Amino acid sequence: MKTIYLDVLIFTNLFEDFIFLLTTKYILRLNIPYYRLLIGSLFGGLSGLLVLLPEYNFLVSMILKLIITGITVLITFGYKSRKIFFKTYFTLFLLSFLVTGGLIFFYLAVRPKGIEIINDTVYFNISPALLIILTLIIYFILLIYRKLFSNHTKSSQIHKVKINYNNKTSEFDCKVDSGCNLKEPFSNCYVIIAERQLISPVLEDEMKFRVIPFDSLGGSGIIYGFCPDKIYIDNKELKEQVYIGICDNVLKSQVKGLIPENLIRG
Repeated sequence: MKTIYLDVLIFTNLFEDFIFLLTTKYILRLNIPYYRLLIGSLFGGLSGLLVLLPEYNFLVSMILKLIITGITVLITFGYKSRKIFFKTYFTLFLLSFLVTGGLIFFYLAVRPKGIEIINDTVYFNISPALLIILTLIIYFILLIYRKLFSNHTKSSQIHKVKINYNNKTSEFDCKVDSGCNLKEPFSNCYVIIAERQLISPVLEDEMKFRVIPFDSLGGSGIIYGFCPDKIYIDNKELKEQVYIGICDNVLKSQVKGLIPENLIRG
């Protein structure tokens, strides 16, 4: 075995995992701050130390990769629901598997200098300057991708919501938010969040409100919500019960309503 430099090993794995996590964030449109990407990639970089273990077979390698991917997803993206977890898990694992598999194939075919395959882990012995250049190239590719598909993404994330309450009607737009998994604590029903001005036509002085606690990356607190008589999303009536949570001057984007992704995706 050739000499392995621990600083190069950790740094290159950290860089590689950061790119995988950043790509996963863009593909799934997850609202995750960059410091969590860095923490997750740091764990991934440290997991590269597995190459120092005695050589093991493919089955052991695959089990370790599955476990490490799961821990990385939890560290970086948290746990919002089983569906979102497995979607994120599969995307990250597939990216890692395809890229690593491609590098292993390239290594076996060309045997380039500066790349070694140890315990099915790719070890790069390249200069920091080259890593910076690669980082910039990948960043600009992601930026171009975001610009090209941003209009389609935005349009697919906006849904028309209509609520009926006590023979009054209110209609407004809502943006799908994968990080919004708020539920009314007693009924366990999903909550659509809307600014007060959007639903003012149905509000009454003596309405029965529920106190709904929330906990997010931005902080925690409570909002007040109510259950409308009927609710429609894109002109399709929902059969399940859904609450409307009221906020005041919280949502800063043009769309003043948030709808849980699970409510749309089923």
